[in-house]
Amino acid sequence: MKKLLLLLMSLMVFNLSFSAKKTAADTTFTFQNFVPNSANGVRVIEKTTTTGNYPYFMASNSDITSNMNKSVENFLKEYKNTKTKSYKISYELTANNAYFASALFKILEKDSKDGTSKIIYDGISFNLKNGKPLQLSDLFVPNYESELNRVINQRFTEFGLTPVTAKGKFEGVSKKHNFYMEDEAFVLIYNQGEATDFADGHLFIPFVLRDLVGIIK
Repeated sequence: MKKLLLLLMSLMVFNLSFSAKKTAADTTFTFQNFVPNSANGVRVIEKTTTTGNYPYFMASNSDITSNMNKSVENFLKEYKNTKTKSYKISYELTANNAYFASALFKILEKDSKDGTSKIIYDGISFNLKNGKPLQLSDLFVPNYESELNRVINQRFTEFGLTPVTAKGKFEGVSKKHNFYMEDEAFVLIYNQGEATDFADGHLFIPFVLRDLVGIIK
């Protein structure tokens, strides 16, 4: 009787485990049924380090925000003060909805060795299904590159700008290209010297999400 009871309990544990695996939530990012003005997906408080301010995320699912906060910590490690370089970091929360959250960081870098300074912009966007950082490949359908490069060059023409490349046009965005999100837009970031020598050399190329239907997921 005891052996039969143990066998039945083992089968119950197996069935529960199998059921849990089968019903595991799909965390793949998609814009399907996206509502830009949906309620905030996370709560944000501002924290401070020796190099400036940064966002700290909170939500009912702490596993998700733990991933987000870990990514921000890793980002901040890239801008630690050294003997010759110092940093001042500020940020703006640019999106916070049920699907994704995004922040744009502004980093002032000063080099005491040669007396120069420069501003660097960097963005981090998160999939709020799992709290992991979004890459371009998470936002776009497979083989998106050629169409995205086409619309980027089109924007340069609209802005009357010439890219600072040998061929006068972009040869392609990398899979890890810098960007941030707004609730209704996707914005590519080009820091000084990366795209144009117009004005201060920084360039932000915005795309309204509805204009990218066909290549976004």
